Amino acid sequence: MKKAIITTLVVFIGYGMMAQDYKAAIGFRGGVVQGLTFKAAVGGNTAFDLIVATHYHGLNLTALYEIHSLDIFGVDNLALFYGFGGHVGFYNSNYYRLHWGTYSNGFVFGVAGVIGVEYTFDEIPINLSVDIVPSFNVVPEFWYWQRGALSIRYVF
Repeated sequence: MKKAIITTLVVFIGYGMMAQDYKAAIGFRGGVVQGLTFKAAVGGNTAFDLIVATHYHGLNLTALYEIHSLDIFGVDNLALFYGFGGHVGFYNSNYYRLHWGTYSNGFVFGVAGVIGVEYTFDEIPINLSVDIVPSFNVVPEFWYWQRGALSIRYVF
């Protein structure tokens, strides 16, 4: 049993060390928070994902550093990814106060994480991903929120 666990770990680590299947991808992100996404491979199995999205009738910018484990479950081009980063944004404080709480200004700043899965097609330059981004606002007050999305990107 111990040998099987070690072998499995070595295989998954090896998959994680493989290079990205693409250099960069740009596209749309749809979900509760909608917007644009730009993902760029940094090297090896890492990437940066920049997300510009609408949020509470405002705008939110999220930057994430991601680690990819490629070809999971023996499926070519299927990658599990996870990472961390931060977000900054502005929103319509009147809309927010009406629906969610008592913030007095429209500025937020905080930290974010990400976990998801993505598939890059061989036949066409398209990448699909589904993820969840749990976030903690630090400014104007400590508050947890999360957003999930489906992203469709053009790969170059």
